[in-house]
Amino acid sequence: MTKKVMIAVGGTGGHIYPSLALAKQLFKAEPGINVMFVGGDLKNNRFFDRHQYLHESVECGPMSSKNPLKIFKNIKRILKGIWQSRSVIKRFKPDVIVGFGSYYTFPTLLAAKLLKIPIILHEANSIPGKVNRLLSPYAVATGIHFPDTAKWLSGRSIEVGMPLREGYVFGSVTKKFAKEYYFLKPDKFVLLVFGGSQGAKTMNELVSSALCHYFEHEKGGVQVIHFSGDADSVEPLEEMYARNGITACVKQFEPRMDIAWQAADAVISRAGAGTIAEQLEFEVPGILIPYPHSSEDHQKRNADFMVKTVGGAISFNEEELTAEKLGKKIGTFLNHDRILLRTMQDAMSRYKKNARSKDLCTLVLETKSK
Repeated sequence: MTKKVMIAVGGTGGHIYPSLALAKQLFKAEPGINVMFVGGDLKNNRFFDRHQYLHESVECGPMSSKNPLKIFKNIKRILKGIWQSRSVIKRFKPDVIVGFGSYYTFPTLLAAKLLKIPIILHEANSIPGKVNRLLSPYAVATGIHFPDTAKWLSGRSIEVGMPLREGYVFGSVTKKFAKEYYFLKPDKFVLLVFGGSQGAKTMNELVSSALCHYFEHEKGGVQVIHFSGDADSVEPLEEMYARNGITACVKQFEPRMDIAWQAADAVISRAGAGTIAEQLEFEVPGILIPYPHSSEDHQKRNADFMVKTVGGAISFNEEELTAEKLGKKIGTFLNHDRILLRTMQDAMSRYKKNARSKDLCTLVLETKSK
């Protein structure tokens, strides 16, 4: 009998990308499988490929607010979403429902519990979100990326890592090809810079200023790949790098981050869970600047994992960091011997070899309907 899997998702790329990666892995492992995505406003989500996958949008709303009127409206939306989800679940008849966190998934997961459909949760961050914490006691298992996440959850937790997009495999392209893809010289150092979907503006200003005005080594020896997250900032960044003699490829967004990672010799970025997973896969040492407004400061804890547990990065709190301080640290970080960078690469390689984890795809396929 063909297995049916429903994936509850919504929100940012950090939630959507792993869910799409899981779908690809499921199709590859079991070609006849049926997969449906359900979540809030999927038809308008810029990260979701609505033309490739069967999907349904349901009503949802944040589970907390300081405004009593908004709380009332959100409760109405959640109740409507639960009713819509019940209808979708009864039509599709899934064997298991996988939730990727965020309030977008709550109505569907609660409907699944009411209908006694097995649920599996995936928690990407070091500190779980409200929905996963609330529903973890009722899940078959919660797949986690960071080992310490388990202490925040009830029920069974299994280290499954982060499902990465198809082709996101270390060594899938050569470093020479990756650098040429961005029109960069193959014999010069490449620094990858991006801020993710949150806090990119501050990152753009901080890093570009640090490199152009406070970087103490020969600027011509470093090339930059910079993804700005904002179309309006591309041209000013290009001009700033050019004026300061730094070869740079500046883009608003990069759909082929697998190539960018393999072109990079080091990275400066935020500390989202997806970023950490990709950094670890491609073994790129770096400087992490956690987004200071992430819920419960989870990016700081994500960064701590890469710094303290893995040993693959150094990190700085944004509020303590100036362009001058960052520029000087980049100068130290990218010293001519590259000893620190090699040490970090070796640490990431060792961690990957020693990690004991089951992938999320296998966990989903092993789960049977009640």
